[in-house]
Amino acid sequence: MNTIRHIIIMALACITLASCNDWLDVSPKSQIKEEDHFNREGGFKDQLTGVYTAMANMTMYGQNMGVGFTEVLSHSYDINANGMWRYAAEFDYKNTVNESSIQSMWMGAYSCIANLNILIKNIEKKQPDFFQGNHYYTFRGEAYGLRAFLHLDLMRLFACAPAMDANAPGVPYVTEYSTAVVGQKPVRETMQLIINDLMTAREALAYDSLKVADDGKSSRNYYGQRQARIPYFNYYAATLTLARAYLWMGDRENALKYANEIIGIVDKEMLRSPFAFTHYTQMNSSNLNEVDRLFSDELLFMLPMNKWENIGNYYFKSAAATNALTPNEQTAQDIYEMNNGLGNDWRRLKWFEQDGTSKFFCKFWHIEGSRYNDIYPMLRMTEAYYIAAECEKNTNPERAIDLLNTVRKARNLSTRPLAETLTADEIQNEVYKEYRKEFLGEGGQLFFYYKRLNANNIKGSAVTPNKSVYVLPIPSNDVEFGGYTN
Repeated sequence: MNTIRHIIIMALACITLASCNDWLDVSPKSQIKEEDHFNREGGFKDQLTGVYTAMANMTMYGQNMGVGFTEVLSHSYDINANGMWRYAAEFDYKNTVNESSIQSMWMGAYSCIANLNILIKNIEKKQPDFFQGNHYYTFRGEAYGLRAFLHLDLMRLFACAPAMDANAPGVPYVTEYSTAVVGQKPVRETMQLIINDLMTAREALAYDSLKVADDGKSSRNYYGQRQARIPYFNYYAATLTLARAYLWMGDRENALKYANEIIGIVDKEMLRSPFAFTHYTQMNSSNLNEVDRLFSDELLFMLPMNKWENIGNYYFKSAAATNALTPNEQTAQDIYEMNNGLGNDWRRLKWFEQDGTSKFFCKFWHIEGSRYNDIYPMLRMTEAYYIAAECEKNTNPERAIDLLNTVRKARNLSTRPLAETLTADEIQNEVYKEYRKEFLGEGGQLFFYYKRLNANNIKGSAVTPNKSVYVLPIPSNDVEFGGYTN
């Protein structure tokens, strides 16, 4: 059976009570009628909680779409030739292990989308006064925003980038939970559907308690609002995802517009700003459990990971042996430009620690007593600076350089600013180097950078990239029974 259709049927068969353990469980004990589930505000909250929980699963951003499979494609780690990640590093997508990972990412994302569509269908039947406060708008905005976010990641994995072929088939854009097979549209049309959903999300999320911090009406503390609802896809997450989507499409004017909105909020330096560059005092402590290695104040969207120490304290330590995920010392020195005197970068100083006889990438270590444990970054505000710099490199190179220097200053490199005379090509190269440094371990962002530009080289790989490298194969069931192709 077509995988997407099977997922929809499963979602139709059971609207669950949405505890972390029961969500998507089809056993009779958890089945309730759809109308009963959404006859209370808590049903909508539970549905979203279930989506976030599923996104944190190891088949998705908890490993495969996070620190594991997709990040291995970036070639920032040095992968052991005898370890489990070897075939991903070789872009051997037909290997049985990789086929399983690819199928789980595809199924996991569409399962979340199916459950978001159930929520959207039911919330569109309600009036705002059915909910407390602004919850109608926040729940609705989150659902539309997450649907777009997940489809965009599916596009980045399973479809050509517009720079490769804008007329190639995009991934199926599923907006209803009908059991009919959803057809494919061209890449450019599919991207417009993503944009449309993000616009809807932004409009609704303008009522979010985090957004009204712009007016000084709520706490700047990211954790302070809707404490039990952390994390949530918010207005700023929708805005930055719009900038990311437009840049993917090659629309620099709109990409710059939405990146500038994020930068403008940071530049205001408001007392109640919802996010800000991490203060140096949060990096200076000699106690590992006090260091904010994730620059958490800068995260626009994050996922909490349940018992993630099994990932963080395994793949990033000597215990993983041949399965370790880390740059070796030589690669780390290259990424952080040690030979150019940039070794004081917080990302170099705080993201690598000794374990046994070697240094390992420790960004995601679970450290006893740390308040930064079990968090995975999904969107960080620095991406807005990189997007804007790339968009301004030809028309306003002075500002592009200033944006990059702003991030460098926040990373402890204020004494080593970029020269004001950089050319457009040199600015682009600095953007590339920032992607290598900033997004290490974060969901293949560097791989997607290469793909967006249809680059003819992936540093650290002996394979010359082409469509067979940049476009993951759609799982065979959907090719056979859904007629899908990419």
